[in-house]
Amino acid sequence: MRRSALVLLLAVVGCNTDYDLTADKGDEDAPDEGVDSGPGWITDSSDPEDSATPDDGGDTTVNTGEPVAICSVSPASVRPITESATWQGGDSYDPDGEPIVEYRWSLVSKPTGSSVNMPGGSSANRTGFVTDLAGSYVGRLIVVTSDGRTSEPCETTLTAIPVENLWIEIYWQYSDDDMDLHLVRPGGSLVSNNDCYYANCVDYGFGTLDWGTWGSAADDPSLDLDDIPGTGPENINIQAPEAGTFTAYVHDYSGSTGDSPSSNVVTMNIYIGGALTWSGTKTYSWSDEDSYKPFASIAWPSGVVTGL
Repeated sequence: MRRSALVLLLAVVGCNTDYDLTADKGDEDAPDEGVDSGPGWITDSSDPEDSATPDDGGDTTVNTGEPVAICSVSPASVRPITESATWQGGDSYDPDGEPIVEYRWSLVSKPTGSSVNMPGGSSANRTGFVTDLAGSYVGRLIVVTSDGRTSEPCETTLTAIPVENLWIEIYWQYSDDDMDLHLVRPGGSLVSNNDCYYANCVDYGFGTLDWGTWGSAADDPSLDLDDIPGTGPENINIQAPEAGTFTAYVHDYSGSTGDSPSSNVVTMNIYIGGALTWSGTKTYSWSDEDSYKPFASIAWPSGVVTGL
């Protein structure tokens, strides 16, 4: 068997005159790519440039990132009703360098009962935003580039905090049913100069009622908002109330349209020193038209609020 195999090997070598028995197998290199090295070799004859996309001379840059919305509000805290804030988005940018062409501002959260909306416009900043209730207002900004890419939302919070020591606000469920807030001073009676309400407590530039120390404005009440056709809010505030017990009422004004539907829910919030201290609701039905319902008493200077 071994002799036969040796004879066969010599026969094959003898038939191929190009075979070099002295070649060192460790020095053998694979043939260059694209060169036909004879049978038995697997070669790659493709040209890398042949598979490339032809250059048509156009801009082949593809923007795959997102623009970045940067938002803030200034100032971050305001007094309700009288102080305004600006929602700011001018620092937004696109990492790819495309211009920002659209600033989509929206008000995504506000205190229950608030009727304000985000100021309109197309600019990066929205100015003149005035809150109508104490609490938090959340603005959201989304920016859009000239090539149609949109950012992730950016949100920022504005806080409305009363600066007065006593702040009372109301709102109600259904419109076209005028509800009026009344605050009666210690020892006073409804619908008199001892009662702060729409007829005598709106400051038209010459002051309102003179309670407490004569001539001092700090202990005088002020009705800043009086809403008739909507759902409120209304508010009454005093910077430094006189000593005693105040009583807060809500009157279902008889001169307004009838209750629609058959009942209306009124909510009252009372803030002491800028903090929400008490909140309560009462329901007004058809039979409550022109009625005055007491909601709470406020003892001063203790600031204790008691629901009625």
